[in-house]
Amino acid sequence: MEEILSEVTPLPGFLLVLQFKNGSVAVVNMIKRVKTLRFSRLTDVGFFATAKACGDRIVWSDGTHVINATCDELLDAMMMD
Repeated sequence: MEEILSEVTPLPGFLLVLQFKNGSVAVVNMIKRVKTLRFSRLTDVGFFATAKACGDRIVWSDGTHVINATCDELLDAMMMD
């Protein structure tokens, strides 16, 4: 797993700020994705706030449930919005 993310910051309104090791920053609006079955747990703002960077992935975990997505997956979906 390549370490490309340095930090992920969840913001109100289901926004994620992705900070990359190369200095680039992307803001991903997750509002449409949290309405899908795969990401539906993220509608819980407490769970959404658990977002962490893990290599090339964003991982949400509350100790019981885990959701993860690659940077590429979120950035590709962002381009379709």
